[in-house]
Amino acid sequence: MDAALIPVKELTRAKSRLAGDFDDAARLEIARALLDDALGLALSAPFFTWWVVTADAEVAGAAGARGLRTTADPGGGLNTALDAGIAAAAAEGATSVTIVPCDVPLAFRGDLEDLRDTGATSDVVLVPSGDDGGTNALYLSPPGLVTPRFGEGSLKSHLAAAEERGVRCSILALPRLALDIDTVEDVDAFLAWPRRFPSRTGDVLERLRPA
Repeated sequence: MDAALIPVKELTRAKSRLAGDFDDAARLEIARALLDDALGLALSAPFFTWWVVTADAEVAGAAGARGLRTTADPGGGLNTALDAGIAAAAAEGATSVTIVPCDVPLAFRGDLEDLRDTGATSDVVLVPSGDDGGTNALYLSPPGLVTPRFGEGSLKSHLAAAEERGVRCSILALPRLALDIDTVEDVDAFLAWPRRFPSRTGDVLERLRPA
């Protein structure tokens, strides 16, 4: 089984870096739109068995209503949540795990197919995030091959971890998956992309931040 994880923090705590440009109600609406698009992305890629890792009952309910598995975020930050998700997937017999963020509304099925296909010849696959040195997707086979190290400079940290293990590692540039929504500059970059697919995030942000 090829598993995939979407970690989702509590919706009321999400997108705090947008606070200077969007009020609490707007940020909650954006977080819900991003979640809706992320769950839609998961449903478009049934070649993965999906888990949503969260401590938010609303998020878990939305995922479960769409037939996705959920596992509890034990608290302690993103990497701790991912450790829990990886353990849950491995316990169910997963032979690989792919980690995808909740806030990449440009991503589409083709990006996930590219990740899976690259994983056929690599033990670790890294998708860089923009130009900030982060990681926006991570493929591991087997699931516990390296410990997730998301955060500042995570691309270099993941590369170092793969090198320490002596495993095959690929960097896969996927521009649509590279754009996550953290800052108002990310919002503007997202809105500048031509709309290829229906997007609740696009609908919400176009209304909240008209050109």
